[in-house]
This record gives sequence, structure tokens and C-alpha cells, in this order.
Amino acid sequence: MKVLYTNAASSVEAWITNAKSSLDSSARKIVGVDVEYDKLNGSYFSPKKAAVIQLYVGTDVLVYHICHADERSEKLYEFLYGYRYTFAGFCVAEDRTVLSRSKYYIHNLKDIQEIWRDPDNKKRLQGLKDVAGAIIDPIYLEMNDGFGRKEHRMWADPPPLPPKHLEYAARDAYATYEVYRRLDVFERGFFSLFKHSEKKRGRDW
Repeated sequence: MKVLYTNAASSVEAWITNAKSSLDSSARKIVGVDVEYDKLNGSYFSPKKAAVIQLYVGTDVLVYHICHADERSEKLYEFLYGYRYTFAGFCVAEDRTVLSRSKYYIHNLKDIQEIWRDPDNKKRLQGLKDVAGAIIDPIYLEMNDGFGRKEHRMWADPPPLPPKHLEYAARDAYATYEVYRRLDVFERGFFSLFKHSEKKRGRDW
């Protein structure tokens, strides 16, 4: 995994150029996305805003400290706004609202929480850790990231972010991307099996 942490629009746009090159050569154009907020609780007069945007493509993750951005990135706006790529997030309703306050909009955004849940997990509300533990690796279920309210209040602090926060941001972006990528493979595999169900099948070895 290669992590780019920045608050510079020029670095964001260079990352997007490389990401688009990778996506355009891929059959499945999937981008993992996550958003961290500037405060834990917002109000009508002081709503939550985006502090950090994480994007994940292939093996590359962008951690963009957008609340301290040196200038607005129109290339990021265009990248998020179009329908060419599929963006995958987890529990995305608030992310959409928070991003819109920065005048960024993601149209083709899939919510993993609305697509799949672990049938063996009896929790009423399952988090990304639960889903990633079921689909990627059970180690996610055992992770204690040490992130409490104090740490979540630090996303809007002046740069640079602490290494602990960068690790958290990168891991969440990766988990979101990889869970959706695997679900996409499973879905297409089931569809392909159904499509060819009447054909004789056998081992190829």
C-alpha cells in the first residue's frame, strides 16, 4: 500500500491522474472512499464539515487533509462528480451531506452497509470492522485501533496528522475498497454461474 498524505491541490490532482490511468485500464472501475469530520457533533449553526477525504485505488491511497487545503481542486470535483467510476463507502449518507458543504458531490456512490451484512453476526448494526472481518480477514474483528473521542476530535488539527491517524485513515480506505471489490466479484460470479447453469460443467484438470 502506498499512502499519499497531503493538503496540496496539485498533489491531489497528480494522484488522481495516476488513479484514472489505473482505473481506465481495469475492467472494474472501483474507488474506495471515506470521509473524516472536523467535529464529533454538529449543530444547525455549526454543522460538521469534511476534515479528511480518503480515496483508494488498486494499492494507492490518498489521504487529503481537505480542511487545510491550499486551494480548491476542480479536478477532484470532476473526478467525484461523474459516473465513469464506482465509488464505494460505508454508511455514506452523512458523508454525502458533509462533502456537499465543501461543494463536492459523489453521484455514483454505493453504500456497502445497504448491500451486504454478515449473516452470522447477530449485531443489529454492523460496522465496517464487522463486514471486513467476515469478508477480508477475521483479524479486523480483533483490531483495537485505540481510537476514541479524543483522537476523532483531532482530524481538523493543523497538519501534519499523527502517524496513528494516517494508519487509521489508510486502513479504513483499503477495507472499504477491498470489501466492495470482493462483493462485486462474488455477485458477478453468481450471475455468471446462473447464466451458464444449463451448460455441462466439469473439472478443467
